[in-house]
Amino acid sequence: MPVLSYKFGSIDLMSGFEADDANQFISCVCWRGQSTDLIATNSNGNIKILEMV
Repeated sequence: MPVLSYKFGSIDLMSGFEADDANQFISCVCWRGQSTDLIATNSNGNIKILEMV
């Protein structure tokens, strides 16, 4: 069972609607000890800063 689950939303540039691309994957996750912040990037280069509460 995963500790954390987050869905990166992506917009289809042709239609302008949200696309559910099963080929995307998380390419990097970084966090600092004693911190609740988590930085994640996906295969499209989107960067998200998440706070675990």
